[in-house]
Amino acid sequence: MIRLDAPWQDTPSSERPGWRERAANLTGDTAFAVDYIVCALCGLGWVEQPYTMEEYQRCGLATAGLAALRAENPGLSWHTLGGHFRDSRPFWAAAGTGVPGNYQQRETCAHVPEG
Repeated sequence: MIRLDAPWQDTPSSERPGWRERAANLTGDTAFAVDYIVCALCGLGWVEQPYTMEEYQRCGLATAGLAALRAENPGLSWHTLGGHFRDSRPFWAAAGTGVPGNYQQRETCAHVPEG
């Protein structure tokens, strides 16, 4: 269910069973979204397929969304599943600076579904 009074919306991921989607909805559009899952047992979190509408790119929305996930799930090491496209590597390098795990590629643990 989407709560329009909250800064971030969490819903089940439409692409990854067992995962969640974190989104920012602005003016009726999904300005930012990223799929994520965490494993508290292993102290790991994964994010996949961040998306930001072109008009909101380079405004800090993705950085804020990822920071909110980390704040809500403290103490985790954060990763992605796949290799990063060449044009997204600068984003991941910047987003991962100072973040445990640095959003480096890592397979999911046995406790969470594969993405």
